[in-house]
Amino acid sequence: LDPAEFQTKYGVPKPPLDAPELVFHCQMGRRGGVATDKARGLGFQKSVNCAGGYQEWSERGEMRCTISLHCETRG
Repeated sequence: LDPAEFQTKYGVPKPPLDAPELVFHCQMGRRGGVATDKARGLGFQKSVNCAGGYQEWSERGEMRCTISLHCETRG
């Protein structure tokens, strides 16, 4: 998507390819890993997955989010 389409669809600015870090997460970690791989394939080389997902992070009390972007997956 171009930046304007991204902004319209998700309500946040499209991150630049040289973004300092893109963090992906899901409930258990698998879908976050898939998203990370796709982002890296699109050129976002500093993308990372939160291993263990939200569940593990919340159990350890380490989950701190400043922005949440919900993306639905279609299988």
